Amino acid sequence: MVKDKINIGFIGAGNLGRHAILGLIDSYEINVSDPMQNQEILSLGITYISIEELCKNSDVIFLTIKPNISEEILSKVSDYIDDKLIISFIAGMSLKKLEKLLSSKNIIRAMPSLGISNGLSPIAVCSNHGVEISSGEKILNKLGRCMEIEESKFDAFTSIFGAGPAYISYLAKLLSEIASNNGFENSESLIGDVLGGTYEIHNSKNKPSFEKIKSMVASKGGVTEAALKKIESSGMDEVWKAAIEDAIEKSKKLGGN
Repeated sequence: MVKDKINIGFIGAGNLGRHAILGLIDSYEINVSDPMQNQEILSLGITYISIEELCKNSDVIFLTIKPNISEEILSKVSDYIDDKLIISFIAGMSLKKLEKLLSSKNIIRAMPSLGISNGLSPIAVCSNHGVEISSGEKILNKLGRCMEIEESKFDAFTSIFGAGPAYISYLAKLLSEIASNNGFENSESLIGDVLGGTYEIHNSKNKPSFEKIKSMVASKGGVTEAALKKIESSGMDEVWKAAIEDAIEKSKKLGGN
């Protein structure tokens, strides 16, 4: 595959950054700056460089760093970015705060999930000051499905969709443990097949809703219906809703919103 001539830099190559790199490596030349070198990144033929070198050699710069270290890192970045396009994946950090820390207005705020490595992630995007989102979306569309939203919805998007793989994995881990306790080997692999099969049903020609899929499995008077009634009567729906609302509030506090 012939790569695009745009050079893309990643400041931070933790979980989210690494998945984004995996999703873009076949289409672009990638630069990475991170004090912790990851063997998977190195195996792609990528050499780690300094932030100064990365900013100099990149046309578009992704910020894929954790919120708790972002201010320290961005204070270094601001001296080198000039008018480069910045795409920020920093959870909870508003455009206003990014613009202040970077002394730049050429910023797109975006939020995906880990599904970006396979191009299977909803990605929220927004910008200020007439920044041309389409230039960033051309890149981001290789990672998933972009959708422009109001910035006021970013905390909810992050806490629902960005965190979604963790919630789904929580349930998958629980199912796997129950399967293991009932004598099934390779239970994680089996549950993975269930997740994949459910996705394929949801994504099939008729695109049945999750509620419809649930009713397809939970026959009246059957074992699935009995299990679901037990879960619903325990108040777990309200626990999950309250937990995610707490996550939204946490996101707002992180960004100073």
